[in-house]
Amino acid sequence: MEKVFSMNAGDGDSSYAQNSSFLQKNVLLKAKPSLEESIRSWETTFECDTLCIADLGCSSGPNTLFVTQIITSEIGEKYAHKGIRVPEFQILYNDLPSTDFNALFKLLLAAPPAERSYLVAGVPGSFHNRLFPSRSLHFIHSSNSLHWLSRVPPEIEDKNSKCWNKGRIFISEKGPPEVGDAYFAQYQKDFNMFLRARAKEVVEGGRMFLVFGSRPSADKRQYTWASFSWEDLGFAIKDLVSQGIIEEERLDSFNLPAYQVSEDELRSEVHKEGSFTIVGLEIIIGSSSMDKYDDNEKGKLFSKQMRAVLESLISYHFGEKVVDAIFNRYAEIFTANIIQNEEYMKQATRIAVTLERNDST
Repeated sequence: MEKVFSMNAGDGDSSYAQNSSFLQKNVLLKAKPSLEESIRSWETTFECDTLCIADLGCSSGPNTLFVTQIITSEIGEKYAHKGIRVPEFQILYNDLPSTDFNALFKLLLAAPPAERSYLVAGVPGSFHNRLFPSRSLHFIHSSNSLHWLSRVPPEIEDKNSKCWNKGRIFISEKGPPEVGDAYFAQYQKDFNMFLRARAKEVVEGGRMFLVFGSRPSADKRQYTWASFSWEDLGFAIKDLVSQGIIEEERLDSFNLPAYQVSEDELRSEVHKEGSFTIVGLEIIIGSSSMDKYDDNEKGKLFSKQMRAVLESLISYHFGEKVVDAIFNRYAEIFTANIIQNEEYMKQATRIAVTLERNDST
């Protein structure tokens, strides 16, 4: 993942910057009241010259700056209301090394310096590992990122394993139940690593505000919006296998490195690691409305969004020559399943959680 995965760079037709204003921006808008409340309810006010804020999995594009503006404005108002001098804001943008940080910095430079109340730096690397000096961060934000795992669970690609996920690219209601168990075990490892790393980096009383895709029940094979849309992608790849364009073995060895966590699983993992306390949690329901588009436009729109996110993985595994064919077929399948897709979008759930660093031990 760290060497291969990234959102599509630049600002072209298939870039993440051009295709993240629908789904991802909608998530940010729905989570905005929870983010503002997370900051307003924060009792700790740090008397420091520099207040450090990290955005983990920031990607590139206008969404990143949208969140930064919310956070700095709310914290600034909090200090001003208490009559305390507002510190300088140091924003640390983090994502995997292949992220287009240059595109992000160009967006920053497009605005006059006087309109930007913070200083920035890029920090490449996986958020499953240490990234920052000890006790250096006051606030962390992450949205649309923490469902990504550090790797695909290796056993689901083992032909001799009970959880071999042959012909599928993610957890499915029709697949072996052991597949969901393997994904959950990988999630536990990764999220524990994430929490332990942040526990060393966040100051006592510091906070994290995290938003990620979730599922509403304990059933790991329950369809969610993400799993249903990813299954459509699997069908598109399988169609190309049947046409002899892609080898069947290539499909059998491809799985998406992501996990949709339940609320109970999240609470359990935070409690087990022990460095943070959950001080706020909200389930956000529903995704963007598609009413203004016809069915074919909906398929093309979501194919472009899927491509902006997953093209690096698809191209690396299947080769660049089949990328167009896969996403063109995906658009057709998405449109054919439009009624179910829209229903799952209405039911889509995401968790917005605020964690506060416990007292140092």
